[in-house]
Amino acid sequence: MPLQIPHPNTPLHLYRHMLREATYLPPLCRPWITSRIQARFRDCRDKPDPKIYIKDAHHYVRYLRSANAGHSDRMLRLCYLATGRIGKRRRILGKYELASSPPTDSEELEKRTADFIREVDMQEHDWLENWSTEKIMAIAVSQSEQQAKDWPYQMRRLIDPKKVLPTENCFGRPLSQKLIRNKLKKHWAGVLRQLAVPLPREEWNHLGTLARGEADAQHYTLPPRRPVAQSSSANSADNGDSWSWTDFVTKPVRSLERGNSRKMKSLTGEEDEDPRGHGRAIGVRVLGGRRLRRSIYARVWGATPTIEQNPRSGKWVVAWGQEKKAIPLPRKKDMQFFQGLDAKGRPLQSTIRAATV
Repeated sequence: MPLQIPHPNTPLHLYRHMLREATYLPPLCRPWITSRIQARFRDCRDKPDPKIYIKDAHHYVRYLRSANAGHSDRMLRLCYLATGRIGKRRRILGKYELASSPPTDSEELEKRTADFIREVDMQEHDWLENWSTEKIMAIAVSQSEQQAKDWPYQMRRLIDPKKVLPTENCFGRPLSQKLIRNKLKKHWAGVLRQLAVPLPREEWNHLGTLARGEADAQHYTLPPRRPVAQSSSANSADNGDSWSWTDFVTKPVRSLERGNSRKMKSLTGEEDEDPRGHGRAIGVRVLGGRRLRRSIYARVWGATPTIEQNPRSGKWVVAWGQEKKAIPLPRKKDMQFFQGLDAKGRPLQSTIRAATV
């Protein structure tokens, strides 16, 4: 069982444990989580005080073990990280997918520069110039109509800056161009914090294939856990945490038994001292192919948009992932209730004639 693995002590041992836990993740999030583990350890390797980062790594190795043990909410969050719904990849996708298109020729470049200088009334540029507000506006409006309560971010209702930003101050005087620009940047920054960043079309189609159950079987099965290595030394039992009677004297019982509670059991891996136990850990399920597709992949795809520009009208068209819920076929023992009906549920002609006679 994954919960019986000894916790690592040294940083190198901790690094190997995290990489090992990443190999048990689904193929959807395995490459991204592995690359993030490697990048974070390389960035923190030469830090002057690595204790804070080692403490965070201990937390994340418990998090990965809990997700691999069947905690669906934590597995869903890892898939959100890998698909750019939250975290670093969301910022990377937003930088490339929401950037304004470069000018096609010198005339368009001069026109954009002149319009910007005339609007802002100053010669310096800012970050909003590099973002496509038309894309952001199209996705934000569509997200406010399609969003569900379990999405990572909730979009505000008032998105159009013309309806939100004031045109005059409290004294009834018009605002300066610089103040208008600053308020406009603050408005779009708030929209970007709540925006569901779009995925590229190819990756979005692949995610839809996973959500519909049309991918290969390897995408719906988690890799089996390899057996835990056992120490051959006679004093191997002394390497772990030993029981100390002083803890029961100096600490309250609730703090000692917090680790084996139903809420924390999947994180700590502690077992109940009482043979009857507290019960199954909260949130832990058997992540089979059906649950992985419907509870993980379908929810991630439903919160993921993709955007394309209509070549004729020039408008941006936003598409969201939606799971088609097909009506299940009746079983053999239930077919007796459908005798005398066609595929559309209408009575057959022979049945109508027999009823009239």
